Amino acid sequence: PRTVSLSLAEAGTMRMQAEHGASFAMDLVVRWRWPRHLGGGSGIASGRCPPRALLPLEFPVRAGARGAAGIEPPFASWSRWGLVDRIAPVGAPTELMVLPNLAAVRRLHQQLNAYFLRGQGSRMAPRIGQGREFDRLRDYVAGDDYRHLAWKASARRGRLILREFRVERSQDVLLCIDRGHRMAAVVHGPGGPLSRTDHAVNAGVLSAWLCNRCEDRVGMLSFSADVQRGVVQGRGSTHLAAITRFATGIAPSWTHTDYRQLAAHLRRRLRQRTLVMIATVLPERGDHGELLTAVRMLASRHLPLVLVLDDGALAHEAQALPDDAAGLSRTLVANDLVDGRRQLIKELRQLGALVVETTPADSGVAAVNAYLDVKRRQLL
Repeated sequence: PRTVSLSLAEAGTMRMQAEHGASFAMDLVVRWRWPRHLGGGSGIASGRCPPRALLPLEFPVRAGARGAAGIEPPFASWSRWGLVDRIAPVGAPTELMVLPNLAAVRRLHQQLNAYFLRGQGSRMAPRIGQGREFDRLRDYVAGDDYRHLAWKASARRGRLILREFRVERSQDVLLCIDRGHRMAAVVHGPGGPLSRTDHAVNAGVLSAWLCNRCEDRVGMLSFSADVQRGVVQGRGSTHLAAITRFATGIAPSWTHTDYRQLAAHLRRRLRQRTLVMIATVLPERGDHGELLTAVRMLASRHLPLVLVLDDGALAHEAQALPDDAAGLSRTLVANDLVDGRRQLIKELRQLGALVVETTPADSGVAAVNAYLDVKRRQLL
């Protein structure tokens, strides 16, 4: 069976070609049943197929869920004068693969190509400093650190030789996608009804592509009550394809989000300073301690960046003017939740974490801007 790839929440087209062996033209109606990844239902296309010719047919679709699914062969109805129809399955089964929103990656690719072409011919000079990447050997001068002496090179040359290092160009970025019960909520936006996990995955894939373009090593994992190891940090087109395959299979689960287990996993896994981008929804007031503990565990060695997917309905309810007692109760509860989240964000920043608040639909742009701000300020 052939494989068709579509981007989540982007308009796409399923195509097929039909032919028949008769010596006269025939009217054709094709009905194709869709899996739940395409919203269920079916698509219908029709046309008049001349003899010994191919009739191209197109079915507009929009993917509403990530993952892989099989599509059964379509059914075709052949007729000459519209009096008698012959209905039969045609073609072979089709394998559907719904990927994260790669259309946004392609749009960013075009914009960055135009940006990088402006600097064509320029060269980025390495920054000499207390980095970990070896740069060169040079003669020792008074005041240099004895710990950087290259004793073997000094013995060969008969004089003191020093190792010089440079600040790393390639830094590590790890994208952590929350797939707990808070991320399962469906948000209605321009791309259709998508879960918060879908928006977070799209933001993660977009950020991964940009990190690779900026020559950083990027990896991805997902977590809820447990941690899926995902893809370790790396670079290159093959590595980006591995991240896309892993992101395609991330699905929300109705389980508790264990931030402490995530922090413990990262402390065992990460050997050098890393930008840890956590895409999540802030917990309620009673569960603040787990997230604060996790950030405290990470901030001593790494740079945590919490990408907070806001609840627009909650903010709207907190600002609403109630008309009755029930409305007053909703407004009071919403205000309490909003105040608790503001306090949590304040405490996260006091612990050294970067916090970015965004709507789910704008999470991709917010993640890219936050990453670029970290690079500009050289926080790693």
